[in-house]
Amino acid sequence: MSAFAAWDQWAVWSTKDDYTFGYLVPFLAAYVLWDRWDSLRAELVGQGVDGPPARPAATGAATAVAFLSLGVFALGAAGRAIFGTGPVPTLAIAFGLAGSGLTFAYLSARGRAGAEPSGASRLRAASLLTFPACVWIVSGPFLYLVDNQVKGGLLTLVTEVVSGILRASGHVIRTSGNTIIFANNDAVGVADACSGIRSLSACVFAAAFLGAVFIEGGRLGVLIRKALLIAAGGLVAILLNLGRNVFLASHALAHGSKSLDLDPWGVPHGAPGFSSLGTVHDLAGNVAMVVALLLLTALVPLLNRAGRTSPER
Repeated sequence: MSAFAAWDQWAVWSTKDDYTFGYLVPFLAAYVLWDRWDSLRAELVGQGVDGPPARPAATGAATAVAFLSLGVFALGAAGRAIFGTGPVPTLAIAFGLAGSGLTFAYLSARGRAGAEPSGASRLRAASLLTFPACVWIVSGPFLYLVDNQVKGGLLTLVTEVVSGILRASGHVIRTSGNTIIFANNDAVGVADACSGIRSLSACVFAAAFLGAVFIEGGRLGVLIRKALLIAAGGLVAILLNLGRNVFLASHALAHGSKSLDLDPWGVPHGAPGFSSLGTVHDLAGNVAMVVALLLLTALVPLLNRAGRTSPER
């Protein structure tokens, strides 16, 4: 099912620059599964968490969700095979995979010596499969669930913030849509690529992976810390993108809008001596992304220590 989801989402990864991180998803999902395999295997062979068995209603609900997820996945796969790429098949395949992975793990837990598995063991098995099963929702459906919904709002936000900062700095500018026009009639446009959706999707994915591998603590503590890390990923992406656009607008104001397509020393692309750092525009984006990933990595140990006065069990 994961292989089929990867084949389906390949169309997004290969055509949308904002989602090239998707090529990493199969490998990182496999790595997390391998890293957790000993713990997952213990739940599947009856060596897991002791405790009272799960309520029959919960097991019945999980069984129903498992069959529903399989049906959704099958419909998505059929739609993909018949009609080609599109939001409905991709959403169905990704959510069907996520639901199937979680419920299969929940139902596959075994109790000690043939006894009924505990509810805690079932929940632990499902939690261990959360990242490998659910990461596919970020790498493809994120485009249809979030990207198309917030890109316009992000563009407007970036334009308003950048123009406001420039005005507060004493510069005379005006805006026309998402274009900032300077006093000398030079202009710089806040294009779709400047909306920050690329850094937002990549940071959410990076935060989910870092949380899956490095966040520690008890069940509730882990859940809260992972949620905070993912939220921080989105916030860091938005703030750094605003800073990047303020820098680019200031650079265009000082050196002309065409300078953004030159390297930091003013050499055009393809000319002798063009810097390996790329254009000013690309360099600013790459620096912002590296800083975002460093900040998220630095947040991991801080979150692991937050609220812990004694070791969690």
